[in-house]
Amino acid sequence: MIALPAINTLASNALVGTIATKLIDSVISSKISQKQDSKKWLREKKLNTFSVLSDEIVTMTCENLSEKKVAIRSIISKLVLLTNEKELINTLNNYMFILEEYECYKDEIDMKSINTQLINTIRKSINNL
Repeated sequence: MIALPAINTLASNALVGTIATKLIDSVISSKISQKQDSKKWLREKKLNTFSVLSDEIVTMTCENLSEKKVAIRSIISKLVLLTNEKELINTLNNYMFILEEYECYKDEIDMKSINTQLINTIRKSINNL
C-alpha cells in the first residue's frame, strides 16, 4: 500500500519533468529558429541590394549620371544600414563622394576603374555572407 503512493509521486514527477523539458526545448528551438530566420532575411536583403547597386553601376552613362547618382545614393544608404563591414562602408562612402565630385574632376577620374573596384568589393562582401 505504501508503494502505490510512491509510484504515483514518481510518475507525477516524471510527467512534470518531461513537460518542463519539452517546454524548455521548445523555447530554445524557437529562439534558434528566429535567429536563423533573421540571418537568412538579412543575407537575402543584402544580396538583393548588392544586385540593384551593381545594375545601377553597370548601366551608368554620362547621359544618365544625374539620375543614377540619386538611385545609387539611396541604395548605398540602405547598404550602410544592412552591414557591419567597415571596409565595405568606407568603400561605399568613398564611391559616393567620387560620384558626387565626378563632374568637377571627370578628366582625372577613371570611373570604369572605380566601378570595377566597387564591384570587386561587393563580390568579396558577398563571398563573406
